[in-house]
Amino acid sequence: MALTTYEIRIVGQVPAGLLAQLGDVTVAELELRTVLTGRFTDQAALHGFLQRLRALGLDLVEVRSVASPEDEEPQGEESP
Repeated sequence: MALTTYEIRIVGQVPAGLLAQLGDVTVAELELRTVLTGRFTDQAALHGFLQRLRALGLDLVEVRSVASPEDEEPQGEESP
């Protein structure tokens, strides 16, 4: 199953207690933002994660897919 890596940017710093509830994501704190990087199996998994962030009261700024060497290539396609 192919996974896609996403960066999710949030306003401010996310408290450590909340980060523990977010599961398997990498956290980077930048000046006035927190960047969460996670791998999701499909759009439904990503949207479920975004709903969890909203339920925790976190202010989402940006979501974007990013290239990662860990992302799997779809079967039948080759890299140039």
